[in-house]
Amino acid sequence: MTKNRKVRTYQRMYETRGVRPYYTVPHLGIYGKPFKKMTGFEYKDIIYITSSGMNNTAYFEIGEMEKSTGYFTKIWKDCRKTRVIINKIREIFKDATRVEKWAWRQKWSSKSDRELVRAALKVYPRLFAVGNAHIISQPQHMVCFEKKINELLEPFQEKEELLRGATYFSGVLPQTAEEKEIKKISKRWKRLNQKQKNELLQGLVKKYGWINEVEGDVPYDRNHYRGKIINFKEEKEQKSSVKIPKDILKIGQIIGELGFLRFWSRYHMLHTRYHLKKILERLIKRSSSPILEFATVGEITDLFRSKKVDLNEIGKRKKGYSSFLKNGHTVIVTGERAKRLKKNVKEDLTNVKEIKGTTANKGKVVGRVRIISFIAKNYNQQVANFKQGEILVTGMTRPQIVHLCKKADAIVTDEGGITSHAAVVGREFNLPCIIGTRNATKILKNGDLVEVDANKGIVKIIKK
Repeated sequence: MTKNRKVRTYQRMYETRGVRPYYTVPHLGIYGKPFKKMTGFEYKDIIYITSSGMNNTAYFEIGEMEKSTGYFTKIWKDCRKTRVIINKIREIFKDATRVEKWAWRQKWSSKSDRELVRAALKVYPRLFAVGNAHIISQPQHMVCFEKKINELLEPFQEKEELLRGATYFSGVLPQTAEEKEIKKISKRWKRLNQKQKNELLQGLVKKYGWINEVEGDVPYDRNHYRGKIINFKEEKEQKSSVKIPKDILKIGQIIGELGFLRFWSRYHMLHTRYHLKKILERLIKRSSSPILEFATVGEITDLFRSKKVDLNEIGKRKKGYSSFLKNGHTVIVTGERAKRLKKNVKEDLTNVKEIKGTTANKGKVVGRVRIISFIAKNYNQQVANFKQGEILVTGMTRPQIVHLCKKADAIVTDEGGITSHAAVVGREFNLPCIIGTRNATKILKNGDLVEVDANKGIVKIIKK
């Protein structure tokens, strides 16, 4: 008799756009040995499916996610362990900031091959580290916080105001410097001549435009910043005037701090990715082997150290590939092996009739859907087309589209938990916000008229 093999079920957790193996490998790899070293928990069953367009989708085994929920519930109940992890995150950010500043001072075109290899191996570990910091506050790790604070809020009528007040965390966010500069320029914009305007716009592009080059291919241009200056509207801080009970405030402050740190971890991930991308682009160009675009950092650096690299296998990845964890590290496969992994995570949304998620901030509005997909080829056009008062539907909001969140009447995401970027933004701007729907971007279409009932966590399609 043969034993029945346990059927594994996977859940789509997130998607990223335009990534090559240099990013997929660390992004998946951080869940293995590095995550165990930092937190004590190691993932062993995650699958990444990467299309021929290099769009990347991550699937987690549900049973393992449940184990991680139990593990982190114990961690967060221990105040000392919680503070140790938060302090580790802050140290990682300090180290990443130091390396990012160093990278901006470099002129990669003047570096030798050897110097570029060293630079890649200097930036690469920081991408791993900030990735670790980022995934600590993933939804499955934060379930206990969500349950506990909802239990504590239940007896109160002013739940939303208490939640906003308790989770408010005062600190400088990644976009603060840019917003201050735009505010300053907006006040004197009409008095400036064209030359002065162009100089200021170019300065903004040089300082901040790079953030869109990581996932959007090209940096934000002068038109982008001209629009931000002309349409600038200062947001008032959503501070609560309600007296917050100590037990709610205690847990709320931890949620707020972890959410704040998640903002910064996303920023540092983009920042380190940007510099790594620039270094590797230079090495690939010098190699005269364009196919290295589909190589890992290890393969690229090995080639420049005269080590053997399988260019034929690397070339197969151009048509798409799959990857998984083995012994705590990433394994990339192509061809039939990749197809088999893809079958394991195939999704069926044909019978889905309701879009339901978790309420991040209450409210109820009716509006037209505008989908922003970070994996779409026309992502930049989607951003440009977004109109005031539309319903922002996306996999997950990110720092580079905070300006769209300000325009939106509501936010709906596939991913996210109580400390996610969308949840923090929703509370900060006091927008109806539903997170973790899993399938909103797959079911809804641009222009759909929908009712976003964030009081119940439901999105209803009124008219397609």
